[in-house]
Amino acid sequence: MTTDISNSLDKLRRALGVASPPKEITQEDFDGGRDHLYRLARLSADEDANGLDLCEYMSDLLYTEIQVPFFLFVLPFCLKAWSRGLRAGDLEYPGFVDEFYPVLAKRGIFERHLTPTQGEAVRGFMRASILDEIDAQNGLYFRGSGARPYRWIYAITTYGVIAPDIERIWTSWWSVETVGRAIATVQYISCLMYAKDGNPVFAPYSREEGGGPPSLWEFDGHLYENRWQQPNIDFLENLFRAPECVSEVLARAVNRLADQPEHEAAAKILADLPSRSRTLVDRCAMLPLFLATPGQTMDGSDWPS
Repeated sequence: MTTDISNSLDKLRRALGVASPPKEITQEDFDGGRDHLYRLARLSADEDANGLDLCEYMSDLLYTEIQVPFFLFVLPFCLKAWSRGLRAGDLEYPGFVDEFYPVLAKRGIFERHLTPTQGEAVRGFMRASILDEIDAQNGLYFRGSGARPYRWIYAITTYGVIAPDIERIWTSWWSVETVGRAIATVQYISCLMYAKDGNPVFAPYSREEGGGPPSLWEFDGHLYENRWQQPNIDFLENLFRAPECVSEVLARAVNRLADQPEHEAAAKILADLPSRSRTLVDRCAMLPLFLATPGQTMDGSDWPS
């Protein structure tokens, strides 16, 4: 765990106002065993929670009444594991993230279990983690399903389900103030421009390796009945109403990469933009609709080619 993450978690704990677990753990268990709850209660701030314990706790939260004081104690450990999955992609139990997102989205965590100050602290930690991963991006060619850009793209897409302020991530990201943000901008815009088998950033899908460009409307986790929150849809519709803004930010990203190894590849993508303008316009119009549709019922066949 880096010092920056440690400091961020310390700040989060202060905002949540819970430094230790409650004296009595009344949280119900879903699967008939409470040992995982007691192990979580014994954690010190600098420890990592066991992944299986977190998975079992997510089931408790999803299907039983939530003991809020205990939840506030464990939440930083959940966010630490979530951030590790985003930044390093090496969670012991990747299924934890699939369960964590539904807890946030379906149990009214921000609306019913956190104060506005606590909720903003949690969202702020998540936004900062996503932007940190964006800042760390490098490279403009990827093959296979393990490609790093999938992690931050799906984190942004899923954040739009659980929080109403996607604009605060997007505006910082598309400022292209860092090399990583410029690279991530090119990665993302390539998915708005090219056919799935013609994207120069993401090699085509193969049965052996997976891969292909990420689906810009796909959510992480079991969010089959969820959609983007309306303020986020409104933001993206307004942003994409004039597709030339996408062209402008791509040009700024290429300029930001002028002295970087990715510049040549990024400049070729910018040069391709005029011939892909019809696809860009159609996809900019369609993407907010995809994200506004519950259940992710849209599939690649609906995506303009």
